[in-house]
Amino acid sequence: MSSFPINQEQIFEATNGGWDLIERFLPEANINKHFRIRKEGTESANVSKNNGIYFVKDWGDPGGFFSQSKHGIHIYSQYTGKTYFESLLALGEELNLIDKTKTRVKNIVKCKFTEYDGVELNSDGFAYVTKEFTPYELEILGPLVTADICKKYRLFSLESYSWIKKVENTQKEFCEVITVTSSETYPILAFIISEGGGKPKVSLRGPKKDVMVEPADPSREWLKIYQPKSADKKYRFSYLGKKPKQHIFGLDILKSMTVEKEDVLDDDGHATGEVKDKITKLKKLIICSGDRDSINMASTGKADAVVWFNSETADITESDIGLLFKHSHDVINVPDLDPTGIEAGKKIALEHMDVKTAWLPEEITKRKDFRGNALKDFTDFMKINSSFDDDLQLELKRKVERFLELARPGKFWSGSYNKSRNTMDYKINYKNAFNFLKLNGFSRIKDENRKDGFYFVKQDKHILKEVSAQEIKDFFNSFLDEKQKEKGLALYPDDLLNMLIGSEAVSDKKLVNLETKDFDFTDHTSKSQYLFFDKFIWEVTADKVEEINKGYSRYVMEGDILNNIIKKQTRHTLQSRAIKIEAHYIDSDGKLNRGNPFFDIKKDQNNNWDVNIYRKDCDFMNYLINASRVYWKEEVQNLPPSKREEYFKENNFVLDKYKLEGSDVGLDDDQVYEQEVHFANKVYAFGYLLHRFKDPSKAWCTYVMDNEVVDDNESHGRTGKSLLFNNGIRLFMNSKYMGARKKNLLESDFLYDGITEQTDYVLFDDADKKFQFNQLFTDITGDLNVNPKNQNAYLIPFHQSPKFCITTNYAPFGLDSSTMERILFVSYSDWYHGAKEDMEARSPLNDFQNRFFTEWDDKQWNLFLNFSVQCLQFYLSTKDKVGAPQGNIKKRNLITEMGPVFLEWAEGYFVDEKLNSEVNKKEAFKNLIDYNPSVKNISATLFKNKLKQFCELKGYILNPADKLTTSDGRIMRSFNGVSTEYIYLAFLEGPFGVGETHDTKDSDRDNDYPY
Repeated sequence: MSSFPINQEQIFEATNGGWDLIERFLPEANINKHFRIRKEGTESANVSKNNGIYFVKDWGDPGGFFSQSKHGIHIYSQYTGKTYFESLLALGEELNLIDKTKTRVKNIVKCKFTEYDGVELNSDGFAYVTKEFTPYELEILGPLVTADICKKYRLFSLESYSWIKKVENTQKEFCEVITVTSSETYPILAFIISEGGGKPKVSLRGPKKDVMVEPADPSREWLKIYQPKSADKKYRFSYLGKKPKQHIFGLDILKSMTVEKEDVLDDDGHATGEVKDKITKLKKLIICSGDRDSINMASTGKADAVVWFNSETADITESDIGLLFKHSHDVINVPDLDPTGIEAGKKIALEHMDVKTAWLPEEITKRKDFRGNALKDFTDFMKINSSFDDDLQLELKRKVERFLELARPGKFWSGSYNKSRNTMDYKINYKNAFNFLKLNGFSRIKDENRKDGFYFVKQDKHILKEVSAQEIKDFFNSFLDEKQKEKGLALYPDDLLNMLIGSEAVSDKKLVNLETKDFDFTDHTSKSQYLFFDKFIWEVTADKVEEINKGYSRYVMEGDILNNIIKKQTRHTLQSRAIKIEAHYIDSDGKLNRGNPFFDIKKDQNNNWDVNIYRKDCDFMNYLINASRVYWKEEVQNLPPSKREEYFKENNFVLDKYKLEGSDVGLDDDQVYEQEVHFANKVYAFGYLLHRFKDPSKAWCTYVMDNEVVDDNESHGRTGKSLLFNNGIRLFMNSKYMGARKKNLLESDFLYDGITEQTDYVLFDDADKKFQFNQLFTDITGDLNVNPKNQNAYLIPFHQSPKFCITTNYAPFGLDSSTMERILFVSYSDWYHGAKEDMEARSPLNDFQNRFFTEWDDKQWNLFLNFSVQCLQFYLSTKDKVGAPQGNIKKRNLITEMGPVFLEWAEGYFVDEKLNSEVNKKEAFKNLIDYNPSVKNISATLFKNKLKQFCELKGYILNPADKLTTSDGRIMRSFNGVSTEYIYLAFLEGPFGVGETHDTKDSDRDNDYPY
């Protein structure tokens, strides 16, 4: 191959006899001593040198790749998956040994029709020039392909081809002619098909209906062009000429092998002068999925003939299959292993049940081609199983023969004629029956928790439905019933159906032998989340959403698809056709398309959150906006009450209504910012719960409470918390709901009864102020112990355990650092509220005029799902924990910890002369006891802690540093000759600040005893 731009000698010279390549892929290789190649092997490999070329051989690996000596280019080809010539090209470019002008891709030239001087264009406006095959082209096709095989199946190498680029309503003289020329490294191949020459056409024409006879159409020619090195898959195949709607490639060759002419004889055995076709059936005919596969199959010699259709998804009729069986006893289909090929293979097997299917080994899909795509077809199988050491490829041919021997039909019965009864006897072929079940998606899944150690499922794309043994038996019967209706009694007689119904041909005992499969039910990674619908899957990452509708690698049980969860929770039938991705998404061509986002949340240059709302059409997002308007009262405090309702109608779903100069309405910068952070917090919390991945550094319980600062004895709720954290989030996952006000709930031995590894979310709903959140600490941050009723207890590992959420009208008790690390706070404004003395009740129904979920149309469901996805994307995109602003949460916590008695007393006691002055500590305590004797057992330490909490709530300083008289941080004075402790509450201007702390010195001499 003198024209090929590189040869192996140049590679060896540039790589130190190939040693550089050996070291690249086998760093353990040693010239001076034996070494180990296989992990499980011994140091049985060595390096040798012959004529300046280094070779590696493993003496302990008979039959393996290194069982025969291999040089560096062999090793490069093996480890990269390239053919030998592809390796030469790749190494030549890598080592700068190739003249780029000799490795040009196809050359495309355009000219006017009048300037074209190439081969004469035919009546269909195209022309071509053939040439001899090069070794490189044959290697691209397959390891056993020869020029003779190609010629037999009408495959040619093209030097060039030309065609007129026609323009509507334009004469060809004014059109362009395009010529494409191949090169040494960019081959162009073509199947050249001649058809036509049909029967003469007879018609009646003219007023007298004269008979007109037109000659038959002349033979026409068309080309299927194949460019194997096209980087863009869509340009690999193209056509010239008028391609028929349906064409069986190789059929003419098949007929030439099986059909011969013989004389038609009369009753006396004499020739009549007429001839007829005599067909001698072949033993084995192979259907392949494409051109190269068919050429490769023909090259093995293991098929008597090979045919293929226009595409693997062509509509193959009964007549087509009947024609093939007319010429062969066995018809075997070899599908591709990509999703399209698998579905096409199953379709042929189940529609044409006498056709056998030979499935390629699944291992080939684990390797990639030069484009990075998974290997999938018979050509790939041939290439990866070929050997540099075997010119005849005998072992490869044996592998092909073995895998064809295992071909099985979808037909699971056989029939034989019973002469004595003059009937057909039918029986089940069990291996074929299991193949039939496999084709229809049936399999077993191992499960140690089941009584039998497994359960049966039926797979439909990405969805698995658990089925019983009886349902599998019924499937056989219903399948044959449908076939009988479709095909008739001749092919599916009653005797066949009666045999199946009236026997134990398919028993529970035999179904135990059904194939076991492993399915990946994981619906997340650390950086992504999969949402399963009935027709497709959404893969959600921080920057895009991709719809998966074939080639599934993750699966879901039928009850867990979103359509079914939504149906169960809301009685709404989700129409998948109405669900469209509105985020950034990957289209069918693999391109990223910009979507239509609902919001944008990011950090600004000052590390503050910058929130922008782009849309107002999503009811669910609008509800969260209003639930974040914690300053809605302040927004209209200067507006007359009669005008407030009208104002809110005009300014609904708005977070950033700034107060302008001279205006009576609006908020200052800090108030707007706090509302925006509340919204960002809800978005973040929603995304956190949607992401099923359990990050140990984010082991939080979502704690959802009201933002309004009130005494816990006056908590009202009804702020809309349940719409998201009960109703909304549970539409996406398996959940465990617990009414948190149930008496002694957390003390129950069976608290987590019903929770399994499939449970994603545990909700303690409407917890009261006595709810002991700290009892859940270890369950939130560690493995989960489950003690189900009437069953053995089991442990769910942290990474498979559910996330926790608590909704409540009350503040948590005891916000120490340990508690804060385990909580993701979410707080709700009281925009939505129950009826109060000074205001009427307001619910989302007032804002949206429909009930969420149950009364939504398809548009709102689509918006809700897409908004949810963007919340998930926001969570995935940020490393920061976005908690709720802590001001009111801290205030409510302080009120809770002080208790109503102490707070009421302190607010009435520390006024006027008791502020900014020294107060006798014992007198203050006595006053508290006199106020309410129920606190008479309070200790000195607890009394002081409650004083600190009161000061923090009110913005006071307890015992300022300049007032202290002792080194241990106390104020001590002599009173009537007795050393007496005083307390001092210093009043500060301004309200309690978010996150503000006060510098106080605690006495460490307080003893924990009552006064």
